[in-house]
Amino acid sequence: MEQKKMNYMFKNKFVILIILFTTLFVGCNYKTTNTQIRDIGYLKFTKEAKESLLIIINDNYKFQLEACSVNKKTGNCQDDTVNKLYEVQSGNINLKVYDFNNNFILNKNIYLGSNSTVEVNL
Repeated sequence: MEQKKMNYMFKNKFVILIILFTTLFVGCNYKTTNTQIRDIGYLKFTKEAKESLLIIINDNYKFQLEACSVNKKTGNCQDDTVNKLYEVQSGNINLKVYDFNNNFILNKNIYLGSNSTVEVNL
């Protein structure tokens, strides 16, 4: 009878130990986090005009796209802005373009996703 009692006590301790370790491993679950990537997108401009252009983004940010340089051998316009990316806030963008005489050229609404690039042909 005493051996049965020892086996019963051993089984109880074993069950309690299993429950304790299970609770410990389930309670110490790994922590998941959600990392927000910067809300920035990029604009890439391609142009064939030999003149400089004024770019206005959301009526707040203005910058000048320089005139392309003329290749002396071919006489063609080499656009220096082809490989440049302009960093802007992602979301809805209102893009306005004016030439060097302040003549209105383009008014375009663009949705720019986070960390994406939109190419604008001028």
